[in-house]
Formats: sequence, structure tokens, C-alpha cells
Amino acid sequence: MTIIKQAWKITRQDFRNNPYVMLWTLLFIAYLGFTMSFAVSVHWDERGNLSPVADFIMLVLIPFLGYIYNRRAFKYLQEDSYTHMLAFFRTLPIPMNAVIMSRIQQALLAFVVNSVIFFTLLFTLSATFRVYASTGFFVSFALTWIGYGMLIQAIYIHLEFLKKGKSYFWLSIVIMLICGIVTIIVRVCGANLVSITAFYSKEWQLLSPVMWGALLAGALGMWMSYRVTQRKLMKRDLT
Repeated sequence: MTIIKQAWKITRQDFRNNPYVMLWTLLFIAYLGFTMSFAVSVHWDERGNLSPVADFIMLVLIPFLGYIYNRRAFKYLQEDSYTHMLAFFRTLPIPMNAVIMSRIQQALLAFVVNSVIFFTLLFTLSATFRVYASTGFFVSFALTWIGYGMLIQAIYIHLEFLKKGKSYFWLSIVIMLICGIVTIIVRVCGANLVSITAFYSKEWQLLSPVMWGALLAGALGMWMSYRVTQRKLMKRDLT
């Protein structure tokens, strides 16, 4: 519990140092929500099936709901801001696992706030989803993708703490390429991830096995990221 409290102090201080960060974050997420609602509405093939473009955009964008878009997030490539942050915290009497936990807290908080904006816009603006018109469906669909987002965000957190800015950038590109490969494989199999998750959310709503499986995978991913990052960060040279 001490680590969680220490982490929360770091999280609160981060927000105090960046009082307008949530405003910029919400504006950016609103833009993503508008973009995705447009993509889902227009990307249909000649047989009336949802295009794989929608899958790819969702696979790439959803993990970014776990970010709070402060200066550090935008300057990681030019200034290696994450490494500088860790070097600073090492000079303070704060355990590094509290710093990692703070980052996870910020990710979870970001998912809660950003998802409300993103999925509200997605469901409101996209005729594709408005036809379902069920609160249970909306919540189930959103939580399914949030679970996936948490899983991938756990990988990004691991990379933030263990890689320099350029390595982090290129590994992020690799993750996006993997999303593209997954999209192609699913398409070749004649399926669509957005349609599948929508189907299970419509049929099962809050009892959807896909939703609970995704949330479990996301929670386990965060826990594994915390444990592995904590162990490896002790050996990382921050010079």
C-alpha cells in the first residue's frame, strides 16, 4: 500500500506541474474519436462488410487512450524525455517501483477519462454503432477494446522505462506493423475484429466472454509490465 500511496503522490504532482495537460489530452482524444467514427462509417466493402481499415485504426489507436499527452510524451524522440525523467527520480529518495506504479496509475486514469470521450463520440457520430442503441452494448464494446488497449499499453510502459527515445520510437513502429499483419490475417480468414466484438457485445452485453477475457488480459499485462519493468530497470544505465 505504501508504494501505491507514493505513486499517487507522484501522479498528483505531475498533474499540478501540468495544469492544462488534461485539456490538451481531451481535445486530442476528441479528434481521434471523430476520426474513428468517420472511418467506421465509410469503410465498407462492396459486400457490405466492414473494411479491415477500421480494424487497423482501432488496433493502433485504442492503446493511445492510455496516454496523458504532456510535454514528455511529445518530446521523447527529440529529448529522450523518459530517460531524463528516470535519471531525475533516481536522485530522489523515491523507490523506482513507485515511479512505475505512478505511470500505470496515469494510464488507468487516462483510459477512464479518454474512453468516455472517445467512445461517446464513436457511438454518437457513427451510424454503424447507433443502430445497436443499447447501453449494455456500448459499455461492453468499450470495455472489450479498453482491455485490449491496456494490454498493448503495458508493452508501451515497459518500453518507456527500458529503452531510449529512438529505440522506443522504432519499437512502436514495429507494434503498429504487427497490428497491420494481424489485420491482414483476420481479413484473409474472412473476419473483422470490430464486427466480432460488436456481435459479442450485442448478444452478451456485460456477460460477453470477449469483454471479460480482454479485461483480464489487460489487467495481467499491466501486472506483468510492472513486475518485469521493476526488475530490469534496476540494471538499466541511465547515463
